[in-house]
Amino acid sequence: MTGEPGIHTFLIADIRGYSRYTDEFGAEAAAGLTAQFVALVTDDVETHGGRVVEVRGDEALAVFASARQAIRCAVALQARFDEEAALDHDLPLRVGIGIDSGEAVALEGGGFRGAALNVAARLCGRAHGGDVIVTEATYRLAGRMEGLTFSDRGRVHLKNISESIHILQVYSEQNAPSANRRMLMSIGKPGRQFGWKLAAGVIGLAALTASGVVYLTAGDNPGGGRLRAPTAAASGERPLAADARLDVLVPAALWEDCHVQSVAEQGAVQTAVCLPSDGIPDRWEISQYPNGKALAAAYQGELRRREDVPHDTGKCNAFSWGGEHAWFHGPDKPGGRVFCYFDGNDAVIVWTHDRLGQPTHRDILVIAREGGSDHPGLTRWWRPTHHEIGKGI
Repeated sequence: MTGEPGIHTFLIADIRGYSRYTDEFGAEAAAGLTAQFVALVTDDVETHGGRVVEVRGDEALAVFASARQAIRCAVALQARFDEEAALDHDLPLRVGIGIDSGEAVALEGGGFRGAALNVAARLCGRAHGGDVIVTEATYRLAGRMEGLTFSDRGRVHLKNISESIHILQVYSEQNAPSANRRMLMSIGKPGRQFGWKLAAGVIGLAALTASGVVYLTAGDNPGGGRLRAPTAAASGERPLAADARLDVLVPAALWEDCHVQSVAEQGAVQTAVCLPSDGIPDRWEISQYPNGKALAAAYQGELRRREDVPHDTGKCNAFSWGGEHAWFHGPDKPGGRVFCYFDGNDAVIVWTHDRLGQPTHRDILVIAREGGSDHPGLTRWWRPTHHEIGKGI
């Protein structure tokens, strides 16, 4: 027998790099990692009035009657994970969390059926370690929340989800990216509202059903065009013009599935997110930086997150995946640096394209992910694409 449908908020958390950790350190060490993960999740979920529905190795599903409590729990969990990782560097508790709210039916075995579960799972898959990503539906159910900051990440297309979803990233105010704080929505402070990022007249929460959820979304731009990117002043260099658009950041041949993020990655002038409806990769993003120094800092920041990637060695090709090195357009024609790795079920490649004194080029960093550990497919995409991007901008 199933229960009556009701509005629930689902939180899904997943350890990043778990499969690789298991391969490198063995099943016993992995069991210790998951045991600590489950203990922390269970403790915080119950403290915030939720219930752990299911644990599958490195992934946990929890349900809450309150969207506010689910968000509070997620932020508290990320703080706990950071604390534990700082105390024991051998337990890399880097966790991505996705949250969605909607109508769902409780099943006899204790589980649930409803579209919000699928959306939460997709958002969890998009989240980097340390991220909490929520839908606009959850944000609106939660309302104002003192001490938290929400960063608008725009509308995204998720696999097997027919409608685009408007998503936000949640931070505690202490951890919000300072470089873009003016672009964030600080909830609970007078005079600052979420609505300025949306088209005028966004209506209230509408019909949630067990088979699908209708989300509140708005166009990228009230005028019908794409969002214009924020600008950032660069020390010693002229910043990108205020009317910079997606076609400046992404070559026209590649931009069909891309949109400019409302808030750029930290330190970047602008960031575009690209979600192809089919083919490879699953998702990729490109960020432009104001100068070579800012680009190098961003690249090193990404590299520091992957202590398992060897520097200045290894290969990123169809036969070998795992390393970091310089790449070249051709003999004596440097392009930038690249590194690649496996992150759970994803193959990931990160690369830079340096201006290197060429005024027609820009300082960019690109991250591409492909599910199913399909690094040969990602290689076939990357090899022509990094040259095309370099020529295009």
